[in-house]
Amino acid sequence: GHKSTFVVMFCVFFTWMLILYAEFVVLRVILFSHPNKIFSVINGIIFQSLAFLAVSSHIRTMLTDPGAVPRGNATKENIQLMGFEEGQVIFKCPKCCSIKPERAHHCSVCQRCIKKMDHHCPWVNNCVGEQNQKFFVLFTFYIGLISYHSLFLGINHFISCI
Repeated sequence: GHKSTFVVMFCVFFTWMLILYAEFVVLRVILFSHPNKIFSVINGIIFQSLAFLAVSSHIRTMLTDPGAVPRGNATKENIQLMGFEEGQVIFKCPKCCSIKPERAHHCSVCQRCIKKMDHHCPWVNNCVGEQNQKFFVLFTFYIGLISYHSLFLGINHFISCI
């Protein structure tokens, strides 16, 4: 409903605001006033590149179908069309009436089964599954790199103030 849309937009907006705030601190507070301009430019380019890659991966994770199984496909006709043999064991999700492939799980937030579902992530407003896990892992990797890079720059800035 209306409340969940607000929560979703808050999580997405908050993620982007944290990255923008990190940009402000790194570029304006730390690098802008650094006496070595070559150091500033190189680290500015590194940080901007990582921030761009992080936001890109975040958007790809949000917009890529995680591997949703079609709802209501567990009909006799569909089962025959899919080439299942008579008497073959087929798992059916009782919640969304889908033929459940191996390692698929039902997401209570999305109300659908997801192939190789890892978890539903509110920060990307999507399940992390078979088709978008790569983008999610890249997002967390780039955020990790930004964090370490910022930590290095912050410590370096602190030491230069002493």
